[in-house]
Amino acid sequence: MAIYYNPYPMYGLNKYRSFLKAPICDCGCEKPGYIVLETEKDVEDFCCSVLFEHECPDSAIFVVFHDGKHMAVFRDDENFLKIDDDNPHLFAKLDGDLRFCCYNLIIEEKPGMWMIR
Repeated sequence: MAIYYNPYPMYGLNKYRSFLKAPICDCGCEKPGYIVLETEKDVEDFCCSVLFEHECPDSAIFVVFHDGKHMAVFRDDENFLKIDDDNPHLFAKLDGDLRFCCYNLIIEEKPGMWMIR
């Protein structure tokens, strides 16, 4: 199990604006568990599903892939938009420009193994 840390400041984000909680590990240790998302399409679908269920038009999910790639998924009226970039400052720039009321950061800790932060 990965050691839990707060990566939000690293990306210019505020952890207190997060709206998701990490699932708890099934082993009973009470630590945050992984979400298994094997492909980029799985990640994008997960983000869109969560944002749809959240129903907040001013929310986003920021994604950090194991290989260092960054992605942001958010809503624009009724459509979902995705932005891919290698720039770790992407999230802070988008948040500054679009002023999301809430967001979450998910990080690929190991290939295909994701943590909600």
